[in-house]
Amino acid sequence: MIRDAAELPLLDSADAVIEALGGRMAVADLTGRLPQQVTNWRAAGTFAPTTFLVMTTALDAIGVRAAPRLWRMDEPAERA
Repeated sequence: MIRDAAELPLLDSADAVIEALGGRMAVADLTGRLPQQVTNWRAAGTFAPTTFLVMTTALDAIGVRAAPRLWRMDEPAERA
């Protein structure tokens, strides 16, 4: 079934994304990064842009999405 991504629940913080993906160690394994880097992302509130695709794919698989700004990416402007 094809679904509209806008219908998925939106996670709005790095902490929420990390927890949704199983915590610090799970995100480290998923992204191929050290656990300390995941801790740093949590503290900074943003992720490395190079992890966008792998993390958003994993989020989609569990039925949630996150704002691209968490990866320091521009988001589409809202239409008036």
